[in-house]
Amino acid sequence: MKRLIAFMLAMIMMAGTLMGCGGGNGSETTKPTDALEETTGVTDKTTGDTAGETSAESTDYSVCWMIPGNLGDKSFFDAAFASIDDLEKELGIKVDYIEVGTDTTKYYPTFVDLCEQDYDLILTISSNNDDALLEVAEEYPEQLFINVDTQLEDLPDNVYVMSTNANEMSYLAGVVAALKAEELNEDTIGFVGGMDIPGINEFLIGYIDGAQYVNPDIKVSSSYVGSFTDTAAGKENGLLMFNSGVSIIYAAAGQSGLGVIDAAKELKKYIIGVDSDQALALEESSPEMAELIITSAMKMISNMTLDAVTRAMNDDVNYGRREFFGLANGAVGIAKNQYYEKLMSDEQRAYVDEVEEKIKSGEVEIIKTQGMTTEEIAEIRDSVRP
Repeated sequence: MKRLIAFMLAMIMMAGTLMGCGGGNGSETTKPTDALEETTGVTDKTTGDTAGETSAESTDYSVCWMIPGNLGDKSFFDAAFASIDDLEKELGIKVDYIEVGTDTTKYYPTFVDLCEQDYDLILTISSNNDDALLEVAEEYPEQLFINVDTQLEDLPDNVYVMSTNANEMSYLAGVVAALKAEELNEDTIGFVGGMDIPGINEFLIGYIDGAQYVNPDIKVSSSYVGSFTDTAAGKENGLLMFNSGVSIIYAAAGQSGLGVIDAAKELKKYIIGVDSDQALALEESSPEMAELIITSAMKMISNMTLDAVTRAMNDDVNYGRREFFGLANGAVGIAKNQYYEKLMSDEQRAYVDEVEEKIKSGEVEIIKTQGMTTEEIAEIRDSVRP
């Protein structure tokens, strides 16, 4: 009876969700609208039109991406969506997805509906839906789940969690920012986070750590938008920080970060992007923004997802465990595109490459941000305030 009630609730909730995503029912692939495609710069990867182009033999293995956020951020959730193409082409599988948005009350019934559809694997990402994931995993012990990037611990036997070492990619972002600040004869750089939470503060601490490798006396101004979806507030944070004398900001704020990039465009300042290669994501729709993004600290979501699903298909996943991925296994890095080459000198880029190799080899030891207390984070953050 409990399952029946949950299922009926799920169907009601899903009807509203899918109408907002452009139509379809719970058993069909949810597709972005034309407007969304224009916003994100990504194409519909779930229609099956490319099935004949896959490099792998087609299989009945079924996967669904449950995206607990909004596409169009040119960052984290867009990176998850982009992984669908690799999965279908490389593995020859059918991948559905549903964009659930930020209303957390929809996460549990969405999971219930997906479990009732008997997918071989349900993928999700971020810590947004951790509570709903744990609840539904307990109720559907035969259903397998993989969260490609979260800090969730104490897992049930049917959930596998991948965690990226955000401090490693942010360390390189800090090195880049400090080198650029040095070039500009400045000793202060900036950071704008989405929210003051442990997951975002890993970015901040790694950034501070890397910047201090270049300049031990550097100052880091930091602020938080209070949201991952408020571009107007993001721009306000960016304008305030840039107008205080900062020329470079690392924006780890999801869709709110687009507002910080807009502030950089208005004032002709510099940005370090996050999660995706944001310069390439924006170069067509806003080349003025792309030209100001020195680099982006990236989570290689497509690589991680392809690795996870490949292992899942081969029954080689350590369900019930959380595992960490970083620079050494290609899970994180920084964008080294044409904008990076233009905005950073040969000497600067060589220096960054050298630091990157030293991190991989263990020669450079960076601050371990996993499990840091609020007090430890505040002490480091306050020690570098201008």
